[in-house]
Amino acid sequence: MNILAIDTSSATVGAAIGSEQGIIGRLELAAGRQASETLLPLCESLLSLSSLNLTDMDALAVTVGPGSFTGLRIGLATVKAWAQALALPLIAVSTLEALAHGAYERGHVICPIINARRGELFAAAFAERQRLLNDMLVTPQTLAERLTALSGPVIFCGDGLVEAESYLAAALGKRMGRAPQQRQGFLAASAALLGWDKYLAGESADPVLLEPAYLRPAAAEEQRARAALPQPER
Repeated sequence: MNILAIDTSSATVGAAIGSEQGIIGRLELAAGRQASETLLPLCESLLSLSSLNLTDMDALAVTVGPGSFTGLRIGLATVKAWAQALALPLIAVSTLEALAHGAYERGHVICPIINARRGELFAAAFAERQRLLNDMLVTPQTLAERLTALSGPVIFCGDGLVEAESYLAAALGKRMGRAPQQRQGFLAASAALLGWDKYLAGESADPVLLEPAYLRPAAAEEQRARAALPQPER
């Protein structure tokens, strides 16, 4: 039994195939803003190198965010089309959960953080593969406050640490650690492993209804919301 997972939540586009034995193959490419041109050839290459076809898949998995608005839309549209065309179960995986999965360390809280811009972070927390804090959009100060309420050492992973390190170091002191860089990538592979577990547990999403987990409105939506507000009289 096989599962194909894709990740387009960042500037890196990735695909991985998993099975009962673990990861069969994985490919990643720094695609920048060209996810729409990169994803399909990447998946085709991975399937070919693995001597498999889409019709050999028993399920599909996809990271649904938070992350790049454009990338998430491209990835989700692609995998939803496949799921409907092939009548395959579709598994939704949090980008933050996939990031934490690769950085797992026994006895530690794992805190994945992604730079959300505007002085904010996308973050969550896990311990022993169990969720402690839901995916959230927070300031570094608020994240530091929430983590101080948790016990044990905290391992951070993700590009948001650059934005938040000073606040987190001040709040956590010697409890703070950083995951090795080699354990912070390959989100598609983590999504395949997590997706496999969710598939075996009977979890799946409706491909028609599944939407990206942005955690923040798109810029265009924010502009429309501001435009709809009553304007002050002059």
